[in-house]
Amino acid sequence: MKKSFLLIGLMLSVPFSAYADSAVKGVNPADNVTKMELLPSLNVIDAEGRPSVTTLGLKYDKQLYGVYGINFELPLSHFSGYGIADSGIGDLRVRGRGQYRFGRNVIIGAAEFVLPTATSDTLGTRQYTFDPTLAYVYAFSPNFFTALVGKQFISLYNLDKEKYQDTNQTQIRMLVGYLSNKGWWAALDPQVWINNEDGRTEYLMEGEIGTMLNRTTGVWTRVGKRLGGDWHRNDWTVLLGIRFIPGNRE
Repeated sequence: MKKSFLLIGLMLSVPFSAYADSAVKGVNPADNVTKMELLPSLNVIDAEGRPSVTTLGLKYDKQLYGVYGINFELPLSHFSGYGIADSGIGDLRVRGRGQYRFGRNVIIGAAEFVLPTATSDTLGTRQYTFDPTLAYVYAFSPNFFTALVGKQFISLYNLDKEKYQDTNQTQIRMLVGYLSNKGWWAALDPQVWINNEDGRTEYLMEGEIGTMLNRTTGVWTRVGKRLGGDWHRNDWTVLLGIRFIPGNRE
């Protein structure tokens, strides 16, 4: 028994840098890199395909002092359904993060603020929200990792209480990813969403596959499908991503 505990302790104490030399960067949540992303996506809210939201997300992520970072994400969206068609800017997201590494383990804490910059009610939530996140990432090897992520969505100020319920939601994710030495990757991302205002839940599964075109550019696709629950946020989603990592040339 003592030998078993000693072996586990040695595994956990191996420097994380020994498990961070993957040809794929920016996929593992523990990768703290400066990157720019274009994120076109389609969200279909019901099985008949109406309504739907088409979005082009513009995201910039900046590494700060090795263990900190900040990012900004602004969606350009088009809503179609219920006899309405709106196009414009969505809500701006601003997020800061920090991480602590020990052995193969990384703990990440983040705070995100959503600002109601949407040009139409159908393209945003009409609320200022605070969305704290806590994540634990474990690297089994340079090629295989898993992450447990919890995120809370909290309404700070609702601009239109008559139309919109205050945001009070929880998201729990269990991300499992494989990073190939040849520059491609695959990931599964099961999720549980909980509406804390009324106790409803939704279960969904997302899968992602992508490849690095070169040392600085990666492309991927992510598909999500609603599995069940008594909360109906959407039926399925498709996202195509392009990632540029300017500091990854060597």
